[in-house]
Amino acid sequence: MTEGIKNDGSSFQLPEKKQTVSNNSMDKDMFMKILIAQLSNQDPTAPMEDKEFIAQMAQFSSLEQMQSIGKGMETMILNQHAGALMTYSNLIGKDVSYTPSANAEDETSSTEETATVLSVKRDGVDVIAELSNGKRVSVYDLTQIKSKEEK
Repeated sequence: MTEGIKNDGSSFQLPEKKQTVSNNSMDKDMFMKILIAQLSNQDPTAPMEDKEFIAQMAQFSSLEQMQSIGKGMETMILNQHAGALMTYSNLIGKDVSYTPSANAEDETSSTEETATVLSVKRDGVDVIAELSNGKRVSVYDLTQIKSKEEK
């Protein structure tokens, strides 16, 4: 069955597997490739004007600055969330009071409950306190914070 396959001793290599990262954002290399392609494919009797190149470079520069600002904003937001988590971590081990949110099953939501904070974690933009009574409450819903000595 393998009679049709010839081994002539020539070396055969599989193509290298390169993991390509899909990057939809434009960068300097892509801009240069586009610029070179435009220059090499332009009509020699009617070349592009300098104004067009300058306009393209200005647009690219603006895009690059906007991407940089976006990355900076993303970093700033992450730092703010981390800071909030660190700020509220001082609640661990303290007794807190809160008014449970009203839902259809629990009509006794008007009374204030007290429990000890076991941990604090971030849930999106909210910071959640996990309590000793098994409930999870947003730190923004807490009405009172007491240390263990204040009981």
